[in-house]
Amino acid sequence: MMKFLLAVPVALAIGTIAIPAHAGTYDGIAVGEPYPGYESYPRKHPQPMQDYYEDEEDDQISCWEGKRIVRERNFYRVRPVKCQGAIFRYQALKNGRPWLVRVNSYSARIVSARPLGTY
Repeated sequence: MMKFLLAVPVALAIGTIAIPAHAGTYDGIAVGEPYPGYESYPRKHPQPMQDYYEDEEDDQISCWEGKRIVRERNFYRVRPVKCQGAIFRYQALKNGRPWLVRVNSYSARIVSARPLGTY
């Protein structure tokens, strides 16, 4: 029994010495599909994909800027109706008649202007 108790630590010591240590090497095992921008070899931190929608919001004008654009086109009493999305809508007066004016929020240009009640 004593020989067995002495043989166990010796076997463990030999077993750990026999396994070569290769820290930081690529083992070639991949799980799942890599996503764009991911490099599996050499091991690096994956780069996050650029969010293209973030930049578009920076280029969008504010509701107040759209109102100013409409006023510069000889409309007065400009009132925002809808200031969401790509097209902002304003109700304004011109020559005493109410108008519906649509402004592209990305290009900052008037898309359409028509008197209310007409098509």
